[in-house]
Amino acid sequence: MAEQKVIYPPMHTAEHLLNQTMVRMFRCGRCFSAHIEKKKSKCDYRFDRPLADGERQEIEDRVNAVIREDLPVTETWVSREEAEKTLSLGRLPGDAGELIRIVRVGAYDTCPCAGPHVSSTGELGTFSLISSDFENGVLRIRYRLKEGEK
Repeated sequence: MAEQKVIYPPMHTAEHLLNQTMVRMFRCGRCFSAHIEKKKSKCDYRFDRPLADGERQEIEDRVNAVIREDLPVTETWVSREEAEKTLSLGRLPGDAGELIRIVRVGAYDTCPCAGPHVSSTGELGTFSLISSDFENGVLRIRYRLKEGEK
């Protein structure tokens, strides 16, 4: 029997915050690939250049500002047809079905998601952008959370 990987809820919620921050800052869209772990995680974005030092700090600052707002993380279920009207369903598993789970982080982020989350951003600790690199049109961002720090 294959071992099933468990996603760490705080890091998964942090991925949502990072994705929305990238959308707002760069209009690059959400990550097309992610690897979420407890110790550190990564997201890959279609991008046209490396991040400048000031941009890395701004991403960190914006994500941490949302964390400090202690926004509620909620879920609702909608029909696939309703979800497709306003959201991209491209990263959902093929067997997601006709009812789609929508995760909202306050008014900051809304997207379809099958993963586990915390109940509010205040549970995340401090977001830290560890590194970023750019190659062949892909920007990879590595990040971690420092628990207990805010």
